[in-house]
Amino acid sequence: MLIEFTSRHFHAPDNVRSYAEQEVQRLHKVFNRITQCQIILLHENNKYTAELNLSMPSHKLNVKETTDNATKSINRAVNKMRVRVRKVKDKMITH
Repeated sequence: MLIEFTSRHFHAPDNVRSYAEQEVQRLHKVFNRITQCQIILLHENNKYTAELNLSMPSHKLNVKETTDNATKSINRAVNKMRVRVRKVKDKMITH
């Protein structure tokens, strides 16, 4: 899986970057046909927004979460994406 990390309006520390990449790697355990994941971390008005754009065969999924903490935003976005990936996987298996 190809992972791209982008931080906008601030310089993300290396530990936040590696944390985001580790969390996204856990999605690959749910469905191993994920080809690409783009992580965008925004900082505006003392709020952090984590946006995940995930690509898999014949599907593109997007999730966005905003909180006052960068790691909390990443956690919530990954959890939301995990639910969506499971739904897509179940639909692929049943059809």
